[in-house]
Amino acid sequence: MHNSSSAVDEFVNRLPEGIRALAERLRKIILTSSEQIREQIKHKIPFYYYKGQLCYINPFDDRVVLGFSRGAEMPDEHGMLKGNQKTVRHAVFYLHTELDKEKVRNLIYEALIVNEIKADLSRAGK
Repeated sequence: MHNSSSAVDEFVNRLPEGIRALAERLRKIILTSSEQIREQIKHKIPFYYYKGQLCYINPFDDRVVLGFSRGAEMPDEHGMLKGNQKTVRHAVFYLHTELDKEKVRNLIYEALIVNEIKADLSRAGK
């Protein structure tokens, strides 16, 4: 993945085996959703950017949280997002459960569209 970061490579490689595999699958879905997505370590975890902050991966002992910076504005077609913060929503993926790549990719596409719209409105001065 040409839009990957060596700092994120190092972060993921330090994770325990099962969590590492899950985080790497999520990372691959994110980075292959658009060549314009960039990643970096921020607040000690991987963050992803496209016309602003897009999403982040936050690993725990038994799960990986995929958070969306503007998740409250996303349609969430499959009802995967949780949370009650003003803007952020997240999906939780547990070890030993099936990861539906298409549903995750759909979330990434929804986030890309929200960021695209926000960027267009910002350029238009609205």
